[in-house]
Amino acid sequence: MASYVTGASPWNARLMASAVRLAVDPVLAVVFPSACPQCLSVLDHPTGGPLCDRCWSALPRHQSPLCGCGTPLAGATSVCGRCRRGLSPFERGFSLGPYLGGLRVLIHELKFRGRRRVAKRLAETIVSDAASRGTLEGGGVLVPVPLHPRRRRERGFNQSEVLAEAIGRRCGLGVAPAALVRRKETVAQPGLSAAARRLNVAGAFAVRRPAQISGRVVVLVDDVVTTGATARACAHALRKAGAREVRLLTVARVD
Repeated sequence: MASYVTGASPWNARLMASAVRLAVDPVLAVVFPSACPQCLSVLDHPTGGPLCDRCWSALPRHQSPLCGCGTPLAGATSVCGRCRRGLSPFERGFSLGPYLGGLRVLIHELKFRGRRRVAKRLAETIVSDAASRGTLEGGGVLVPVPLHPRRRRERGFNQSEVLAEAIGRRCGLGVAPAALVRRKETVAQPGLSAAARRLNVAGAFAVRRPAQISGRVVVLVDDVVTTGATARACAHALRKAGAREVRLLTVARVD
């Protein structure tokens, strides 16, 4: 199985990109000044945006321990309720932190303002976090949570697919963006109760290309998980189609 990519070529590419940023940033900061959407300070390094360096370094992280599936734990327990009852479809999971502050801003910049370069910087942050390796290493293929075709046409892209592709380039994993499809157009999840979310996504997902995931370790990629209803519905469809193992990788979680 592919793991983290090493070698001269990717390293040289990163060095060249860094040199270009060092040369271009001072010019952009003067000619086209832009502000950090989190703290509104002027960006010293616009090519590394949209957040300023201080806000990037202060991205919120989970304060409580995480279950192996990635769920934040409360109290002294070491396993979440779903895993304890054998109800979680995920063997492993990871997220950078809670859906607050800078992480919330970054997801909104990517998702609603179409700033796709956010995915590149988020991917670098995820892959460089040692805790993510338990979810990524040994993975066979990255599968983004799909949008309904109408929603994708309206937005112009799927933010989860952009994230998966950026992560895949940095850790040597393939991406199967068309393996999983959303066959039912669901209503927007915000504002729905946990029970309503489960009902909303019931039967909404199907595997269109089972050969891409059958017998493989699948890492499901999404931007943010709230109750987990959507992610679990995707995981059940992947397992039904023969995935050997399903893991969950997200940028943020709603605690």
